[in-house]
Amino acid sequence: MAVACCNSKGFLRLFPIVLLFNTALVLVWRNVQQAQQLTQTKLLWESNERALMPEDDCSKYDNIPKEISPRTLELQELLKCRDRSLRFERIQHGSYWVLQNLVIGRKSRDIGCAESITYTTIGDYTFFDNLKPLVERWLAPVSFAIHAPGYDLKATLDSILYVRNCLDDNGLIKDWVSFHVYFPNNHMPDKVPFNMAQVLRRPYTCTFGNGTDVPPPYTLIPRSESYKNTANLTYPINVGRNIARQAVNTHFILASDIELYPSLGFVDFFLDMVAQNHSVLALDPLLPRRVYPLPVFEIASGAEIPNDKADLLALYQKKLAQGFHEKLCGQCHKVPRQKEWLNKPFSEGDQLQLFSHTLREKQFRYWEPFYVSDNTEPLFDERVTWEGQSNKRIQNYAMCLMGYEYHVLHPAFLVHSPGIKKATEGSATRKKYATEMTKFINVKIKPEYHVLYGRNSACQT
Repeated sequence: MAVACCNSKGFLRLFPIVLLFNTALVLVWRNVQQAQQLTQTKLLWESNERALMPEDDCSKYDNIPKEISPRTLELQELLKCRDRSLRFERIQHGSYWVLQNLVIGRKSRDIGCAESITYTTIGDYTFFDNLKPLVERWLAPVSFAIHAPGYDLKATLDSILYVRNCLDDNGLIKDWVSFHVYFPNNHMPDKVPFNMAQVLRRPYTCTFGNGTDVPPPYTLIPRSESYKNTANLTYPINVGRNIARQAVNTHFILASDIELYPSLGFVDFFLDMVAQNHSVLALDPLLPRRVYPLPVFEIASGAEIPNDKADLLALYQKKLAQGFHEKLCGQCHKVPRQKEWLNKPFSEGDQLQLFSHTLREKQFRYWEPFYVSDNTEPLFDERVTWEGQSNKRIQNYAMCLMGYEYHVLHPAFLVHSPGIKKATEGSATRKKYATEMTKFINVKIKPEYHVLYGRNSACQT
């Protein structure tokens, strides 16, 4: 009786353990089954995607071995970055929906993280005329975030198809530009494409029956008739900037405006400089963080976009070029020792180099530079709109509080699309927004940044 009792107690002790063990086996078996189903589903989806994709956009499925240059191998080891392919995603970004990588550049899709630099930029369908000159000069990945609320999405999709298929650019836009579309969740389009294939299979026309060119879709609907304007929406420029930044697959980026065109050969010049002299990077975490601004200029209407510094100086001599926004806000874009930069001797074939460096303090406390970075600097504050101005300053304020160094490059530069900007009536209408935004920055944003980044009386928004 005592033995039976002991056996019964032992069984009672072991029973829960046996039950848990069997339950665990069942759960493991179910997970294995689900993993197999997901794998099969993914393979089926990829097979269907390939079947739907137009032939000239199936490059990611090609099994052609990719040749990796010694420079790329060296930089990838130096930067400790990982390669990843771009892919389409639907993302909820605050109060916005994003169709990230809705249309992906053929060469950008699988570019190596240390192989190139991504130009991240923003706009709406009315800015598409800048893509061709930008890509022809950049010749590297472009991440383009497009604000497309309501019926503006149709004009946007039509414009994407037009620039990819109807421009005489040797397929460069197809190769390099990845398009992201975003819109507020309370101003949704009636219908959105579910994948890249649906976009590319939309009908488009490049020429009429008589052989004349069809006008670009981005010229047919004036900005005043856009959904954004008729719905009286502000332009969330910093939302777009962050979307474009977060969608890249390269280590280095140049976050810039789509109307700013780079001097020729910049990407290779920059990567060569880093490969030949690792010290230009602040890889030691104890060193102050760095970014690499380019001087920015503007040229007269009708002037030819300069390819290099020699061309730029020729325009200066003819009084056809000047510093960007020189008459509106010269201190916003003038780089340290800009006169010396212009006077520095230059000859074709000169390598890119660090010219000057500074903190965003004192006479540069209002500086709004465009720079190459490793994409780890603070994101742009999305509460600041284009209409409210200061949309870049607040990010640079955070960087000032963090002690960022700005190392200006020579002889590379950016130049705005032709036309010297002047004060207009449109600028006056922004004063109301700017006044309200300045108050909001001082009352709300700056105190938050002081908690996050600390204080420095030398830094200004």
